[in-house]
Amino acid sequence: MEGLVPLVPLITMFLFTLLPLALLVAVIVYVVRLVRRTERRAEERLQLDKENADIQLQQTQMISELNERLTGIEKVLREVE
Repeated sequence: MEGLVPLVPLITMFLFTLLPLALLVAVIVYVVRLVRRTERRAEERLQLDKENADIQLQQTQMISELNERLTGIEKVLREVE
């Protein structure tokens, strides 16, 4: 037991030195993962927004075409009257 007594302060010093470093590394890893996840979600959201914008543009074009066709049909019906 007397051979272990000098090791106790060495072990406690080792733990008090490595424990904060390990916690710091764990926090850094967590933050990096959080940032990457946030970036990935932002990119997915941006892609969805682009797709929605394209769909809205197509719908707007279709509505314009339908309005033009409806206007043409109304003109033909007025001429027939």
